[in-house]
Amino acid sequence: MNINLRFLNKVFTSAFPSAKVQAEIDKVIGQSRQPTIADRPNLPYTDAVIHESQRVGNIVPLGFPKMASKDATLGGYFIPKGTAITTNLASVLFDKNEWETPDVFNPGHFLDSEGKFLKKDAFLPFSAGKRVCLGENLAKIDR
Repeated sequence: MNINLRFLNKVFTSAFPSAKVQAEIDKVIGQSRQPTIADRPNLPYTDAVIHESQRVGNIVPLGFPKMASKDATLGGYFIPKGTAITTNLASVLFDKNEWETPDVFNPGHFLDSEGKFLKKDAFLPFSAGKRVCLGENLAKIDR
């Protein structure tokens, strides 16, 4: 492939990630069968696009409300017992300290320098801890 075609391919797949996803799926799976969960490690770009879609889509920006069980101080703020507390999940999904380009759809957020899928601790679309979304495992089966 000459340099012009490589450049055009790079521009096209950067602007249209679905074309690159389709190319990766065609290369790994082909046209003769359905993908399986076993294919996932061989589809890093596709996995990255799914994760980035969930990060940017951010369909549940706030966690479930909780109540302070006792008086507490957090970050210099006094929180009295009984205060309703809601986590802002969007704050970590768009944190400039965690994401290279937080306001841009960029599957590269989930890829290392070799193009392998990279799990990020700041990826919390399902919340975290013991009150994590009950549907998280169901959603991940499809990935």
